[in-house]
Amino acid sequence: MQFSGGKRRKLKLAGDQRNACYPHSLQFYLQPPSENISLTEFETLAIDRLKLLKAVENLGVSYLKTTDQYRTKLEAEIRKLKFSFRENLEDEYEPRRRDHISHFILRLAYCQSEELRRWFIQQEMDLLRFRFSILPKDKIQSFLKDSHLQFEAVSTFL
Repeated sequence: MQFSGGKRRKLKLAGDQRNACYPHSLQFYLQPPSENISLTEFETLAIDRLKLLKAVENLGVSYLKTTDQYRTKLEAEIRKLKFSFRENLEDEYEPRRRDHISHFILRLAYCQSEELRRWFIQQEMDLLRFRFSILPKDKIQSFLKDSHLQFEAVSTFL
């Protein structure tokens, strides 16, 4: 991580470049972020991600994860914290960027012990499962293809 004095300038990307950075609301977090961020933003992103993961944990205890109540409350929490969760929203770059950077911040923070790692992985898996479940079918195919996952579609049986 690099620290530099002076005024910070936000990186401005054109529409196509912004979409290329985060083509889907769902991510596997394969590449760590490479941009410089301020210490204030670092702290804010870490706190917001932790709030989100705590909400995932609390809602998972209070509600069945497949119910509409769970989905509605989790969507509200994600929206409140300004993270990405749905495809086809107008400007998804900033929420997806926040999601990407904050994941890696907490990944670093929660690697200190096996107990912390397990908690972090469980909440991230639940969040991924939720995000995947609300993806439209065409976006699922696109996400799987872009993620280079080898699969063969199975027809549904009646």
